[in-house]
Amino acid sequence: MKEKLNCWDFKKCCEENESGDNNICQVKKERIAHGLNGGVNGGRICWVVMDNLCKKKSQTACFQCEFHYKVMAEEGLLNTCNAIGTYLGNLESGDS
Repeated sequence: MKEKLNCWDFKKCCEENESGDNNICQVKKERIAHGLNGGVNGGRICWVVMDNLCKKKSQTACFQCEFHYKVMAEEGLLNTCNAIGTYLGNLESGDS
């Protein structure tokens, strides 16, 4: 079975930069989403997570993102929608 990439692996956006600072996106810390779509924390449902680095660049960036389409193709629309529903339900109930 092919390994499922998380968004930061695909986009290379949470790597340590030249100054040694770590640019950690909220997606990487979002434990409520752990396991959804087979990802680590919010790594495969990143376009739903508030305050992710891509959304800070552009509100529409996430829905036009190549990774978003990749996950949709790999997981299927119904499974992806179920994962989003689970994540939003966990947020509402305060699970962590």
